[in-house]
Amino acid sequence: MIGPLAWQAVDDGLGFPALCRHLVQGPSGTHAHEFYEIVYVLEGFCLHVFNNTSSLLMAGDILALCPGDTHSYRGQRNVKIVNFFFLPEALGSLINEVRSLPGMADFFNGGLSKDRMLQHHLSLLDRERVQTFFQEMDRERMDRLAGWALRSRALLLDFMVFFSRIFNARFPIRQTDNPYMGYVSPVLAAVEAHYHENLTVHAIAASLGISPDHLTRQFRQAMGITPIQYLRRFRFARALELLRQQRPVGEVCQAVGIHHLSHFSREFKALFDMTPSAFQRQSRDQKKTFIT
Repeated sequence: MIGPLAWQAVDDGLGFPALCRHLVQGPSGTHAHEFYEIVYVLEGFCLHVFNNTSSLLMAGDILALCPGDTHSYRGQRNVKIVNFFFLPEALGSLINEVRSLPGMADFFNGGLSKDRMLQHHLSLLDRERVQTFFQEMDRERMDRLAGWALRSRALLLDFMVFFSRIFNARFPIRQTDNPYMGYVSPVLAAVEAHYHENLTVHAIAASLGISPDHLTRQFRQAMGITPIQYLRRFRFARALELLRQQRPVGEVCQAVGIHHLSHFSREFKALFDMTPSAFQRQSRDQKKTFIT
């Protein structure tokens, strides 16, 4: 990995330290930035590696990256994403008020993302709002009418409030009910080691000496999803890797701990709007095109 990308590597020279880029994202090398980045997935899906941890990104996911976070994309070249880059000075004199919003002090200090990746799957209503924000930012930068930088700052401030609310809902801060982070690592480790087995929340909870309901509540407060939802995402992220290697679909199904092919195919199609076999064909065709 080369050194972190400086702002000058992405800046288009217009003077306002924030910009959007709409990309058809292919595999990328591991890299980091000296600036902040918000990633939004418009269409498709891919694997995302964040600080050496793999996860599945799909349409409707939003992801926040702090300076120094290392990440890379692996997967299809037809994943459409929006990269929004900005520097704190884009917020002007209101930076301290933004930092005072729930979760934003951790975000701007880079502390939260080191322990818990800031990734969230948006509701349909929130997706529309995020896409409108990016469209308005693009329009201001393209037209550059009088006051465009000022309006861009106002849009960014509005987005930061929205952003804070999203992640405060995912990582709630409560004086009397803070999540116990000590339960998170054992769940992540258990899924990593045993995702291909008949892993259950009951078994993990029993190993920790707590009830399944308590473990689920604590994990969801800390991570924004339940252990079962995390296991499902983990299994299908691994399935993508194996299918891309052209392993037989039945073998992949068993390898990721799903023992009924019909269930695997149904779940895969629900997630990715294509069958596992169609995904394999697409991967094979794209690889041939890429090589050619």
